[in-house]
Amino acid sequence: MSDQKRHGTRIFKKSTPNGKVTVYLGKRDFIDHLTHVDPIEGVVLVDPEYVKGRKVYVHLLCAFRHGRDGDEFHGINWHKDLFLNTKQVYPPVVLTDDNSQPRISRLQERLVRKLGPDSYPFTFKEYHNSVT
Repeated sequence: MSDQKRHGTRIFKKSTPNGKVTVYLGKRDFIDHLTHVDPIEGVVLVDPEYVKGRKVYVHLLCAFRHGRDGDEFHGINWHKDLFLNTKQVYPPVVLTDDNSQPRISRLQERLVRKLGPDSYPFTFKEYHNSVT
């Protein structure tokens, strides 16, 4: 089937080994436009029976990779960590009136509708915690 006839959206999914927590992302590659970076939007699906009152966080580490992993020798790393951010997604954080809830994207709306009430959207827009 050609790319023009293909319908739907590609979703990237990563689950814990037991399948109780799953992260869904619409894309894996994000561009730094010098004035801003594309927002990172996704949805986390949580099994509330498994979590039982614990908190669930999305931990984001963005890395610049160059070269190939197979080319590693003498302990030389072929990646550089750019920034790090963490956000609580479960239980949802209730923001004060001063900070309105961020709007969710169309992709997040569709994923939440499909995955059900135990899914929680998240968005990373600002990257203040640079590790470099």
